[in-house]
Amino acid sequence: MENIFLCRKFSFFLTLIFLLSFSLLSFSEDKYSTEIVPKLTDAEMQDAPFLYDATVYPEWGVPCTNFTYRVVYSDTQGRPPSYVRIWHNGQWHDMQKASGNYDAGARYEYSFVPNSGKQNFYYFEASNGIGKARAGIIDSPNQGPLMYAQKFDSNQIILLKKDSNTPVWTYHTGKDIPTDVALSKDGKYLAALTSDAIYLFSTASSTPLWKFCLSCGEPPMPLQGAGGIAISSDGKYISAALRDGLYFFGKDSNISNWSANIESNAIGIDMSDDGKYIALGTGDKALLFSNEGELLLSYKPEHPGYSQSGNFYRPDMTSNGEYFATTTGCPDRRAYLFSKNGTLLFRSEQLTEDSPVHKSAISDNANYIAYSLDHSTGKEIVMLFSKSGTKLWGFSSQEDGTARAVSISADGQYIAAGTTAGHIYLFSKNSAIPLWKFSATSATQLNHIGDMKFSSDGNYLVGGGTARKLYLFSKASAAPLWEYTANEWIGAVDFQGDYIAAVTGMKEFAFEGNEIGETPVTCNSIIQPPSREEVERFYSMGSGGAGANAQCGNSICEPDGGETLETCPSDCAGGGNVPFLHDCGDGICGTDETADNCNLDCFGGGENGAPANCGNGMCEMGENAQNCPLDCIGGGNGSPQGIINTGKYALVCNDEDCVQAVKSGNQSITYSANGTNKTNIPSTNTTNTPAANMTNKTNAPSETPAHEPLSACNNFLEQMLNALLGLFGGGFCS
Repeated sequence: MENIFLCRKFSFFLTLIFLLSFSLLSFSEDKYSTEIVPKLTDAEMQDAPFLYDATVYPEWGVPCTNFTYRVVYSDTQGRPPSYVRIWHNGQWHDMQKASGNYDAGARYEYSFVPNSGKQNFYYFEASNGIGKARAGIIDSPNQGPLMYAQKFDSNQIILLKKDSNTPVWTYHTGKDIPTDVALSKDGKYLAALTSDAIYLFSTASSTPLWKFCLSCGEPPMPLQGAGGIAISSDGKYISAALRDGLYFFGKDSNISNWSANIESNAIGIDMSDDGKYIALGTGDKALLFSNEGELLLSYKPEHPGYSQSGNFYRPDMTSNGEYFATTTGCPDRRAYLFSKNGTLLFRSEQLTEDSPVHKSAISDNANYIAYSLDHSTGKEIVMLFSKSGTKLWGFSSQEDGTARAVSISADGQYIAAGTTAGHIYLFSKNSAIPLWKFSATSATQLNHIGDMKFSSDGNYLVGGGTARKLYLFSKASAAPLWEYTANEWIGAVDFQGDYIAAVTGMKEFAFEGNEIGETPVTCNSIIQPPSREEVERFYSMGSGGAGANAQCGNSICEPDGGETLETCPSDCAGGGNVPFLHDCGDGICGTDETADNCNLDCFGGGENGAPANCGNGMCEMGENAQNCPLDCIGGGNGSPQGIINTGKYALVCNDEDCVQAVKSGNQSITYSANGTNKTNIPSTNTTNTPAANMTNKTNAPSETPAHEPLSACNNFLEQMLNALLGLFGGGFCS
C-alpha cells in the first residue's frame, strides 16, 4: 500500500478554526523530507500520559517573530510529568508549564524567535516517569512555522485593462487576505472574496456596491482563507463559498437568496454563465448545486484504509453549465469530468506518485480538458484529456516539477500552464511541444506562477505569482506586453473582455518555496503577534452575515462604504444616501421606517405602523423571541413567555438561583422559579396569575420576573449559550 505520509497535509488555518467548528482543509499537499524518527516501543508507551493539541502559533510569519509551540499534557491519575519537551530542528528543549492541571490537561509552551528563512521541524515528547507519549509526529516531525519575507498585511483587489498596466482602480483589504476574484463577461461587475468577506463592485468604481462579512472587521493578523467566488455573465448572480457556507446572491443586495452548509471549507468554485449551476470542491467531496439551492451532486471517492479521500480542488465549468472538470489531492490524485445532472463521465487513473493533481481547465464545448499536476522534475506536469477521458498528451520538463496554474482558451485551441520554477508555457491542443516559453526565474527572487487566465477570445493571456508581478501576453509571443507590480503575491486572476482582475494572497503558495534564504539576520526588535485568544475572539464574532458591514451600527449612514437602507437599516433608516432621519432602534416607528426596514421599531404592524416598542420589557403583539429577544427571549408567539430580559439583566448562568421579589402595584409578589422547586407563592394582587414557574407560561402582564444582574453572569460564552437556549424556550433556569 502506498505510504500515505508522503502526502502529508498542512492545515494553513490556525488551530482556532477547530474551536469555531470550521472544518479544516489543506492548501497544499506537498511532500517534505526530514529524518524518520524511530517510534516508541509498546513497552515505552505502557501506562503513558497523553499529549494533544500540538501546535505552533502563528503557523507562519517573518524572521524575528516570537512563535510559541504548545502542547497539552494530561495523565488519568493526575501524575505530574517527569519532563515535557520539544524536539526542534534536531535539538531537545524543555517546555514550561503555562496553565491547567495534570488530570484535566496542562498546557506547556516553548518560545522560538527565528532569525532566518530556515525550515523548522518539531515534535513533542513527555513522560510521567513510567510511560512516554509523543505528539506532532507520525513517521517524521511536523513542519512549522513557515518563514516568508512578506508580511501579507497590505493586500489588494486590483482592476486593470489589457491596454495599460496602470490600474483602473485598486481596493485595499489590509490583513484580510483575498482568496478569489471573478469578472462578469459584460465587463460591468467584479466580485471578490477574502478570508472574511464577499464584495461586489462595479468596474466603474472602487467603492463596493455591497459587502457581506462574517466577523466584519480587519483581522488582528493576516489569515488566508479558502473558498471561491463566481459571477454570472451579466453580473446578476454571485455565488461564493466562505468558510463552511455556500451563499447565493442577486447583484442588488448583500442579503443572500439562500445559503447552504457545505460542512468544510471549499477550495474553489465555478458557476455557469446564466447562474443556474454552481460546482465546488471541498475537503473530500465534489458538490453541484442549482441556483435554487438544491444539491444535485455530492461525490466522494472511497479509499479504504485512508482517513481522507483527497481534497477536491477548484472546478472549471463550461459556460453553459453542461459539464465541469475537477481534480483531487492525496490519496486519490485523479482527474474528473462530471455532467450537470451529476453523472461521472470519467475518472482517470492515478496521475502522480504522491502529489495532488492540482487544477483543471475545460473548453466551452467540453471536448478538451487540461490538468496541472504537482509532480517531480522530469515527470509530466500538464496533461490534456478528451471528453471521453482519453489522455491526448502530457508535458514534462527537466526544469519543472510542479505546475500550479493552467488555463484553456474557450475554443480549446490553446493551453497555458505556469510552474513553480517561474515558467509559463503556451501549447497547441495538438502537441505537448510548447509554442513558446516565458521564464521569470531569478537568482534572488522566488517566482511561482499561481494562476493564469486566457481572455475571452483566446488572444491574450494573463498570469501572476510570488514575484508580485502580473504579466500580460499575446498568444503570438513570449515577451510580456506589460508587467504590473502588486503589494503582495498575486494569488488569483480573471480576464473578461478588456478587463483584468487580480487579488493578492498566498493561497496557492502556502507551505511551498521559501522566498528568503537561510542566512541569519540581526533582530533589532522582536515582533510580538496578537495573542491566539485575540484572534479567536475576532472569529467568534463571525455571524455578521447578511446586511452586515464593517461600519454598520455606528449610527452613520456611509453610502461610500456600501451602506444603504437595505444593507444597513440601523444606520440608514432614512433611506438612500441621506443620513438617518429616524434612528432605527429608538423606539419610534418613523415615517420612513417599516417593519421590513426597521423591525426594532415597527414590527408591531397595524394600519398606522405603530411600534410594539422592542426593549420595553413587555412581549407585545407581534413580538417573539426571534424578532425581539430583549422582551421575549423565553420564546412564544405573542404573549409574555419565559424570561423577560430588559437589557439590564441577563440569563442566570449555571445556577438554580432564580428567586426574586418584585413589585406589582403596591403589593409584593414573591415566587420561585428554581428548576426543581415549582412552588409559586400567590400574590395578594388577585389580578395576577400566580405562575412564575419558567415552564408555566401564564404570567399576567403585571408580573415582571426579574433576574440576577449582568455582573452575576460575566462569562460571555455562558451568556451567549443561555441566550441561544432562551430562543428555544430553555436556558439554565428552566
